[in-house]
Amino acid sequence: MKNFMKNILVLAMVFATLSSNATEKTSLNNEENGKTTLILKDVVQGEKLIIKDNFGVVLYNEILLKSGEYTKTFDLTTLPDGNYIFELDKQAQIKVYPFTVASNTVKFDKENLKVIFKPKVEYKNNAIIVRALNADMSPSKVELLYNVTDSTFETIYSENISNTSLIAKEFKILEKEKEEYKVKVTLNGRTFTTSINI
Repeated sequence: MKNFMKNILVLAMVFATLSSNATEKTSLNNEENGKTTLILKDVVQGEKLIIKDNFGVVLYNEILLKSGEYTKTFDLTTLPDGNYIFELDKQAQIKVYPFTVASNTVKFDKENLKVIFKPKVEYKNNAIIVRALNADMSPSKVELLYNVTDSTFETIYSENISNTSLIAKEFKILEKEKEEYKVKVTLNGRTFTTSINI
């Protein structure tokens, strides 16, 4: 019964991801002057907009200064032909919007919009609890590090995880071991690090 409920939760999270992708209010409009206007609905102040090339090199980085609708015009035709992404880095997720540049034409690939949910890490009842949705079941890794000195952390737990869409780990902390810890979760080719001070 416990596994059944866990599977239902995973399915609900996956459907929520698909629903989020389907209703995404984003548009990339090519103008007559060759420039491209990006419109993002319902952004929140403090989120980050990033443009990366196919190798992960950051070409543009902006912290959004106000909530609501974001509109900005870019001259993307100056980029070399190739594949690129806009990333909207939100509090709990990263939305990835792929686009291509070919012969001074910019094409927004809405079918391949991707949502990466950031891992949730919390300290509760003398335990560090880690949860992450890995909808595409990509190889992932969870590490727990302990603060040995002011600038040195030692890995006390490391596990490679595969063939699962839900990562869930709980680390019990002894009362006398209350220090600073770091949790690293690697999934979808990204590493998320959370510091926990106990």
